[in-house]
Amino acid sequence: MAETLKAELALDARATLGECVRWDARDKLIYWIDIPGKKMHRYDPASGRDDSVELPQEMGCFAQDERGGFIAGMRSGYARINQFGGDITLLTSPDYDPAKARFNDGRCDAAGRFWAGTMWEPRDKAGAYVYCMEADGRFSAKANPVTLSNGITFSLDNKTFTLADTPNHVLWAFDYDIDDAAVSNQRVLRTFDPPQGRPDGACVDAEGNVYIAIFAGGRIEKVSPQGDLLAVIELPAPNITCCTFAGDDLQTLYVTTARVRMTDEELAAKPEAGGLFAIRMPGHHAPGILEPRFAG
Repeated sequence: MAETLKAELALDARATLGECVRWDARDKLIYWIDIPGKKMHRYDPASGRDDSVELPQEMGCFAQDERGGFIAGMRSGYARINQFGGDITLLTSPDYDPAKARFNDGRCDAAGRFWAGTMWEPRDKAGAYVYCMEADGRFSAKANPVTLSNGITFSLDNKTFTLADTPNHVLWAFDYDIDDAAVSNQRVLRTFDPPQGRPDGACVDAEGNVYIAIFAGGRIEKVSPQGDLLAVIELPAPNITCCTFAGDDLQTLYVTTARVRMTDEELAAKPEAGGLFAIRMPGHHAPGILEPRFAG
């Protein structure tokens, strides 16, 4: 039987749709976003202080830049941000209609490429793609089209890539070649029963296990590289969106949540929805891994 753990509220943020939570080991800060709120947040675990800055459009995902600042996937496409709250420079964008699609989930691989997937907002077809952006700005579509890209991770040995198609309740795994950014051998890693939630953002630990947020499921699932359920982390909020390991030893898991698609009655019953949660993982669980930075 899978181990059951519980995360506790770290910040009563009440975000509409908290997402893309990332640990900055250099500054010892946690960055995260509220997508429809058009805000980027910076949370200091040491003091509990959370600062936020307004964005000109929705940001779906970001990664820290090796040169400082961030590379991001915005509503209209790629952008570079020189620092938190700093200048935003819009870059070349993939060929999609921003009236119907936007960037959603993403992160960098170990070679410093920025992988970011889109979501097809009408949700009536597989109209979303995962794009890989090289350090020199070139980009190309990867993997199969999906309805809503989520759960993008890379294993510690750089041999496995995961991708969730949220509305279709599936987490895929692929073989990954770090040298040429090729994905192949698509297979089902795990499926999810619709009444029990659907897969959202994810991260991996030092043993290759995938921690996957379950939207409308109130939990994080720890899944082995073979797709077996190892542990469940319960939260007092239904819409779980993303997670990351943080701290000097990468043993604390931080989790974003959302208040979207909740009635007034549900919000009254789950007032911590939209908050930032944390759990100190017991010592028998492997620590996380550091997020690679964009090499551009």
